[in-house]
Amino acid sequence: MKINARDLTAGLMLLAIAAAGLWLNTDHTLGDARRMGPGYMPLLAFGTLFGLGVVVSLMALFSGPDPLERWAFRELTLILVALCVFGLILEKAGLFLTLAVTIGISTLADRTHKPLGVLALIAFLMALCWFVFIQQLDIRISVWPTVFGY
Repeated sequence: MKINARDLTAGLMLLAIAAAGLWLNTDHTLGDARRMGPGYMPLLAFGTLFGLGVVVSLMALFSGPDPLERWAFRELTLILVALCVFGLILEKAGLFLTLAVTIGISTLADRTHKPLGVLALIAFLMALCWFVFIQQLDIRISVWPTVFGY
């Protein structure tokens, strides 16, 4: 049996995240399909993630050798920083500026991006997020930065 170390590591990480999420979700009421409780959707999401982790782990046992390489700490750090910045500045900076900053930071993780492509991505995601979250889902969040609490 030739084990794919990359896939096995990824599958075990998915299983660990799913198990932690399922354990943290035990305090929430589930409800049923008609009247979903606050724990219903996380149960579905983490259950799906757990199933995906099982499939990836099993596939790793039969997909041949593929050794682990070095971890991309710079890229991982930039993506985590982008997510943290998104959460920290969204309320004051507004949706558009927050998206621009988050996308700008996260595109630094891949050196192949060109500035024009990043600007096009920012413009597209601003329009898409505005349409989905503001227009369709009617989420009450400021689109532009708030100045002096207004």
